[in-house]
Amino acid sequence: MRQEHRQNPEHEVTESALPVPGWAREVAASLGEGPHVVVTGISPSGHIHIGNLREVLVGEAVCRALRERGEEVRFIFHADTADPLRKIAPGVPKEYERYLGHPIAKIPDPAGEHESYAESFLAPFERALHAMGMEIDVLRSHELYEKGVYTEVTREALEHTEELRRIMNEVTGREMPEGWSPYVPRASSGKLTGNRFVRHLPDEHKVVFVTEEGREEVADYSKGEGKLGWRVELAARWKALGVTFEPFGKDHTSRGGSTDTADLMAREVFGYPVPGRYEYEWLQIRGLGAMSSSRGIVLLPGEMLEIMPPDALRLLVLGRDPSRALDVDVAAGFPRFMDEYRAAVGEPEVPFTHLALVAQTFGEDIGGAAEALRHSGYGAAAEDEGRLARDLYYARNWAERWAPEEQRFKMTGEVPGLASQLGEEERTYLGIVAERLGTEMDAEEIQETLYSAARELGIKPRRAFAALYAALLGRKSGPKAGPFIAGAGVEVVRERLRSVAGGEV
Repeated sequence: MRQEHRQNPEHEVTESALPVPGWAREVAASLGEGPHVVVTGISPSGHIHIGNLREVLVGEAVCRALRERGEEVRFIFHADTADPLRKIAPGVPKEYERYLGHPIAKIPDPAGEHESYAESFLAPFERALHAMGMEIDVLRSHELYEKGVYTEVTREALEHTEELRRIMNEVTGREMPEGWSPYVPRASSGKLTGNRFVRHLPDEHKVVFVTEEGREEVADYSKGEGKLGWRVELAARWKALGVTFEPFGKDHTSRGGSTDTADLMAREVFGYPVPGRYEYEWLQIRGLGAMSSSRGIVLLPGEMLEIMPPDALRLLVLGRDPSRALDVDVAAGFPRFMDEYRAAVGEPEVPFTHLALVAQTFGEDIGGAAEALRHSGYGAAAEDEGRLARDLYYARNWAERWAPEEQRFKMTGEVPGLASQLGEEERTYLGIVAERLGTEMDAEEIQETLYSAARELGIKPRRAFAALYAALLGRKSGPKAGPFIAGAGVEVVRERLRSVAGGEV
C-alpha cells in the first residue's frame, strides 16, 4: 500500500476563489430550473487519482455555476463500495486474491488502518475533497443499499428483468446468459460473483438464487444483501437520488457504453428523464501516459495538495477545457504552471524555482527565508509570513520529491568530497570571495563580487563558479550563485569557503 502524506498544517479550508468557467455556465444553462442533484463517483477498489478528481471538479464547477444563478444544489460523490473486487490493487498482498468477487466494503483493509479495503482508498480521497473546501456529500453505496435507499428501484428492476435484458442485448451486442438478472445477490460465502438467480419474492424484497457451489440461498435486497449490476445501477441511482447532472469519461460514453444502456433503462424501465451530461477527457502524466490505478501510474490528490494550494490543483486538473485530453507535468514544467497560477490570482511575483531554492536553503526558518527574499528583490513575497510559510511548504515538498535533479539544491552539512579535487588557483579564488562577501550585500552585489574576483585572478567564470559549487553543493553546477548565497546566508558561505581555501577538506 502507498503511504499517505502529511497535509500542510498551515492550510485553511476555504471554498474556491476561482471564477466559474464559461463551459460550466453553458452546461448549467442547459439544465433548466432546479432543485438540482449533481453526482460523480467511482469504485474505490484502488487509488483514487487526480484523473478521477477531474470528474469531481467538473461536477463542482457546474454546481458553482448553478448556485451562482441562485439554484438549490446537492453535490454527491457516490462511492461504489458495494462493487465486487475484480483485481487487487498494486501493493496489496497477493493473498488478497481470495477476496475476488467479494464486496470491497466487506473486505478488511490490508494495512489494518481503516474499516475496509474500500475505505483504505476512499478515506484519503475524502480528506482531500474536504481539504479543498468542497461542499460535497460522500455517499457509500453499500450503506445506501443497507438503509433501503435502493430498495424500490431494485424491486422495479427485478420486475422488468426482460425489458432490461433486451436493452442489454441490443446496446452491448452481447446475449445475456441464461439466468441473467439485473440484481446480483451476495452468497453466505461473501461472494457476489458466480451466483445464479432463480426467482424474485417481491412481497418480501428477496431473491432466491443458487451459489456457484450449488446451494440454494435467499438474499434480502432491502438489507443490502447484494447489489444491482453496474449498468442497471447507474440508471436506478439516477432515479433513487433524483440526479439531474452527471459528468462521464469517454470510456463510459463510447458507443455501446454504460451511458447508452443507462439512458434507455432510465426512459423505458424506470420512467426517469436522462440527467444532463458532460463528457470529459482523460489526464496523462507527462512521460508515463494515462493514469491507471491498476498499473500503479497515479498522482494522488493528497500528494498534489502538498505542492500546491487547492485552487492551483483545480486549474492543473481541469485545464482550460476538460473535454480535451491534458498532460500533467509535476516535474520540469511545474514551476512555470505555478508562476502562471500565482500571476492569475494576484499573488506576489516570485519565481517558483526561486521559492524552491529558498525553501531548500532555509527549511522551516521563515524569518531567514523572508530576509533572503528581500535581499533577492522579492520583498513583497515576504510581507505576509503566514502566506510565505505556506508557499515555502509547497516549494520545499516539490523540490524534495518532484523537482528535476538540477533544481534540487541544498548546501551540504559538511565540506563535500568534490572540494578536495580543487587546485591551488581555485582555492585562492574561494579565499578572495570569502573575504569580499559582506552581509549587507544583496544577490546582485554578490554576483558581481564573484565575477570581479574571477576577472582579477584571470580565471574563466565557468571554472570559478564550478569551484564555488563544488565547495557549497558538492556538484559541478548549480543555481545562479548570487541569489543562492544570499539565500543560504553570507556568514555560513564565508565560513565554508574559508575552510576549503585553507585546505580543511
